[in-house]
Amino acid sequence: MAVPDALDGLRRPEFTGDARCWPCTVLNGTILWMAVTVVAMAGRLRLAAALGIVGIAAIWLRGYLVPYTPRFAPRLAAVLPGDPFDHAREVGSLADVVDVGDERAAAILDEALESGRLAPDARRAWREAAARYRELEVPDLAARVSDRVPAEARAERRWGTDYVVLDAPDGQTLCPRPVAVADLAAADALEAAAGPAGERERLAAADPFRALLESCPLCGDTLAIARSPCCGAAPPGTATDERQLVCEACPVRLYVYDES
Repeated sequence: MAVPDALDGLRRPEFTGDARCWPCTVLNGTILWMAVTVVAMAGRLRLAAALGIVGIAAIWLRGYLVPYTPRFAPRLAAVLPGDPFDHAREVGSLADVVDVGDERAAAILDEALESGRLAPDARRAWREAAARYRELEVPDLAARVSDRVPAEARAERRWGTDYVVLDAPDGQTLCPRPVAVADLAAADALEAAAGPAGERERLAAADPFRALLESCPLCGDTLAIARSPCCGAAPPGTATDERQLVCEACPVRLYVYDES
């Protein structure tokens, strides 16, 4: 068997190339480095060198070295403080601290729809509001949020990601900055569309509103539907995990669709 044919049998294209999950790559690289260090310290230098070469080749060709990484890595990333890779399976939202039923939120959202999509007036109002909120520093954005939700809101930066942290009686919600911008803008857009709906009802409807967005709340670029083969987003069609609404330019993730 030719060497290229043998390598083709080892490759996992669904976890490499454009679909590579960099958090998994970093995790496996760290594990490999630790293993090589332990073997080298034991005086087995040749074995350490061989382990390093084989490990690097495996990570390059397969996307990971440790078996079943795509199965356990998402769960591991989800429990790390602050979600350092921003790959938790759910996106924290301002709607998480608003006690409004799904049916009522859906009814309010329906007022802003036209043929199953956001009506032109609602899209325009959302873009204008998002442009205002994106200019705010995160502490100022948190102050705006605190004025409008039944929770204490504060700015916090974790693992290089800006969050609006919502402290409610029943728990804490980490709302990424782009989601906070999108939700506040959605509540403003729904104020004109939904008429007499209250503030909390509009905020509850902001979560499904966000699922219908076409442009990024931070940069205005067109959003894309991506799928996640493991911990991170990848281009459509490269895996069979949850669909996610993402801005590939920022990059940020705005929504994870429920396919159950």
